[in-house]
Amino acid sequence: MSMEIYVLSDQKLNSMSDWQSAIDAKGFPLRLSAATPFASSHGALPVVLRDRPSAFECDHWDAKVLMSETPNVAFERSWRYALAFRWGGDIDAGVSAYLAAAAYAAATAGLVLDCTEGKLISPARAAEVAAELENSRALIEEAVRRALEGFRKP
Repeated sequence: MSMEIYVLSDQKLNSMSDWQSAIDAKGFPLRLSAATPFASSHGALPVVLRDRPSAFECDHWDAKVLMSETPNVAFERSWRYALAFRWGGDIDAGVSAYLAAAAYAAATAGLVLDCTEGKLISPARAAEVAAELENSRALIEEAVRRALEGFRKP
């Protein structure tokens, strides 16, 4: 199962360096890979959360298409840009995606479309979700361990 969030904004950052500066300004423990130019970002984006390597998918999307394909969300206005974030069951990838999205949205005066909540959330709320995920790490890992044990039993 993959998770998705999007940052909707009317401006965009010009580089990974600008994005990293926005992350640093928020004090988030996240480092983006500078190996991929931001303008051509498509697919896995390697990151380091604290001292743990991880990655999430990051793609530039057409905001108008996204809004037209998501009729149950009250967008309240038309946005120019959308930046997509996707990840699977890796907790670090989820935390990283929410932190990166929160910083990007704050730097561009945008909002985060949280597909799980089915609504637009503020950059501050996206940072809170990242903290909630990280604080739930032990519970999530235990649930995954138990589920895997269930598959291994004859």
